Amino acid sequence: MNLIARLKRILAVPSVTGDETRLVDFLVALLTKKGITHKVDHMGNIIATKGSADYYPCLVAHSDTVHQINGDIEIRDVMREDYKGDTVSALTGYCPGTDTPSGCGGDDKSGIFICLEIFDTLDTAKMFFPVQEETGCHGSNAAPADWFDDVGYFIQFDSPHGDTMSRSLLGRDIYQEDGEFYGLISEQLEYIEPQRHPYTDVAALGRRFGVECLNLPAGYYLYHHPDEYVMIGDVIRSIKLGKSLVATLGNHLYLNDMEPSPPPILRIKTYDYSPTK
Repeated sequence: MNLIARLKRILAVPSVTGDETRLVDFLVALLTKKGITHKVDHMGNIIATKGSADYYPCLVAHSDTVHQINGDIEIRDVMREDYKGDTVSALTGYCPGTDTPSGCGGDDKSGIFICLEIFDTLDTAKMFFPVQEETGCHGSNAAPADWFDDVGYFIQFDSPHGDTMSRSLLGRDIYQEDGEFYGLISEQLEYIEPQRHPYTDVAALGRRFGVECLNLPAGYYLYHHPDEYVMIGDVIRSIKLGKSLVATLGNHLYLNDMEPSPPPILRIKTYDYSPTK
């Protein structure tokens, strides 16, 4: 199965916030088939581990989406405009057998795909797929702390388009611009524009564990909209970037000693995960 087919396969799995069961089951089956050590907690958060190290890079992408889809998603090839203004190949979602856009959930299933592709090439790494990000990072706030005792830094793929990254989340910088971590990789990130974003999982993880974090492009556009699409070229570029960053940063601990922010207030019901029988 080629790269585009693998991406389509993940985008086609529904995973609305609070009911990520089909995608969690899919990912657990995939990790099991690959022989990758993994755990699933009561909410449906997944952690996968390869190799043995004092500290691991941890790749992150959330498994939930905003699209209220209970049935299948038909993923179609389309031509769309990317961040450069070029019209290139993209993927989008439709209700099967119709011309009604459904949203493909590239936010953040394209991030999950990017993480999987990078993870396959690494010898020692962790990979975390939290649930319920869209309603306040509930999965990342509740995941077992001992899953992350040996994480040296987090790299998430949940920034829109192909040329944006998070400078701060929840009003807190997620990496120190004058620190060793960013200094090692700044040249590799020159084509990406740092922005202030509301939140995503590394906001919670960085606050909880005090390490440096990145949130990088996942290649999705018009997120949270039925016409959402995923640019194939942007996804490939982020896979290459992720591999390069991990190769540079290695298996080391990079502490973030900036003042932490308080955790967000949970205002909605959270849900437990029950595997499909």
